[in-house]
Amino acid sequence: RRTVVALAALAAIADARVPVPGARGCYEIADPAACCLFTDGRWDDATFAGQDCVAAKDGMTFDGGSVCEPRCWVDGGCNVDQSALANLTCPAAPAPSQRLVLPHVSCTSIQDRGTCCLFSDGRDDTPFGGQECVPTRPYTQFEGRGGLVCAPRCWAEGACAGSRDQSARAGFCKAPEVTRLPEAALSTQADAQVPVGGRLRFYIVGSSNAAWQTWPDQMHAMLRRMGYEVELPSTDIPGEAPGPVGRRVPKCTDAAAYEMLRTPRLGMQGWSTWGFAYESDDDCDADGFRRIAGWKVRCMNGWACKEKWRGKVEFVPVSTLAKGVKDADVVILANFVNDGRNALYCPHECYGADEVPDVMQSTDITGASLRRTIQAIHKENPRMPVLVLGKYADNKNILYVNDDTLARSNAINAAVKEKVEVEPLTHFVNLTFPLGVNVFQTLNTGHANCRGDKIIASTVIDAMFRHKVIAQGLRLGDEDACLANAECASLTLACCQRSALCYVDPDGACAALAPGCSEHRRMRLARNGPQKAECTDLQDSRYVFCMLRALGVEQLRAGQLHKEAAPVAPPNWRTMADGAAPDRKSWRSGRRAQRSPPDVLLSNRRQ
Repeated sequence: RRTVVALAALAAIADARVPVPGARGCYEIADPAACCLFTDGRWDDATFAGQDCVAAKDGMTFDGGSVCEPRCWVDGGCNVDQSALANLTCPAAPAPSQRLVLPHVSCTSIQDRGTCCLFSDGRDDTPFGGQECVPTRPYTQFEGRGGLVCAPRCWAEGACAGSRDQSARAGFCKAPEVTRLPEAALSTQADAQVPVGGRLRFYIVGSSNAAWQTWPDQMHAMLRRMGYEVELPSTDIPGEAPGPVGRRVPKCTDAAAYEMLRTPRLGMQGWSTWGFAYESDDDCDADGFRRIAGWKVRCMNGWACKEKWRGKVEFVPVSTLAKGVKDADVVILANFVNDGRNALYCPHECYGADEVPDVMQSTDITGASLRRTIQAIHKENPRMPVLVLGKYADNKNILYVNDDTLARSNAINAAVKEKVEVEPLTHFVNLTFPLGVNVFQTLNTGHANCRGDKIIASTVIDAMFRHKVIAQGLRLGDEDACLANAECASLTLACCQRSALCYVDPDGACAALAPGCSEHRRMRLARNGPQKAECTDLQDSRYVFCMLRALGVEQLRAGQLHKEAAPVAPPNWRTMADGAAPDRKSWRSGRRAQRSPPDVLLSNRRQ
């Protein structure tokens, strides 16, 4: 029998009773272990609608032979009193022993992702009968009238009734069992802060690189596979999210290992370092500027320092941030990438109408702001190791590292490293992405995809090991030999863990790591056009070619597309045919879109 995830494991999806699907009554629940999960779903019958379902005691049944009935039917409110037959105390985590089936009730009638995981499709006279119900990932929907959050597995996977494969949208009902990494994949040292198998807590403070990427979640899963007891409680830090914001991230090959996990982080899209470094705006002048490292800096948080792109959270007091992370074993600051971009792309909006810093001078502002944040953290916990995550490379041709600006990125990192490592227990973490390898998303352009995130996660864990935060780390192969190596089946585990294109699968073997699937219901192309998905390099190439044609770009060879200056208007995907340039109306729509932060940029202008 197929077992079903316990309600406790579904707490992030459905943390309260839900109506029995299909407008059915409690009496149709045939498993008493599942009874406590539901209320009566007969919305058209005021006597029973919304009544808690009550289970019978083991081995007993209520009148009519059912093992589950609405409360009023049990306690005498709408029937004879049968309380003596009832188990009136629900367990803390009720769990059915197998998938539930309601005759003629379809998966598509279920409106709750957690409930979806409890059922199989009840339409026995159709190809869907007996199929497990599959939920969508949060914030996505399957195709269907009005959008579906639950569907039969064969429909989601494109295997029945003429449906197409929508696996990129399919979520998970439970995380798989944690499989330990083989000893050959691990390195061990003495005298570290957290022993092998010990309790470990980390916290990440970033911009959209923490909000729209999976590297924090991949870190969480990797550390669990290394044997650590990872505990990541929520904090009172404003803007904290339990995972990727809106789940607006690609679905990776190994997503099952971490997509059900809670990995609280601060990912403030478009923010710069000064947004995390001050207690209030009281030191700002009448025009909304303060002085940092001798430069005027606008006190506004958000992309291009504009209020309309600030987001719901206006301010994160640095003392609140410091108190929130004080009990962590390590803090990772990944929040300086937008400082230099502001200097490049919107200098006067962020730095005033007078003299403005260039990109290298902006590192003085970065250093001063980061040090304020680090000092506040050390005021709360003087023994806290702080890792400052370096800026990864820019992108070009959407998917690849921009070698034209690599020297500038390295210079920015070197300057910030010099400025922050004067603080105690503070270490800079450099990142290296391979050239010529698809490591960037199409969903959030300029942001690392599953492969790039795997590099970030393994590099941060390696830094935790090198700086003696953890006693056991990942064994990583030579960067030159392994980083771009795609021969996964023949690699050692150390080389596999270094490679951007491979990962150690649950069986302990080296397997291929795809760029990730990023099909998103509200970000797809026209019905007959290519989908905005990046499950394979081939699909990515097809999507990119279509995108470039839409933008009117003729030079498609590598290295000829980098547009560093003004943002490019996104094409109107809904009016595009396969490979065709949009019409004039589409271009007008695209120009209007320039007034808001573009989702599609040819250079990675925003993180």
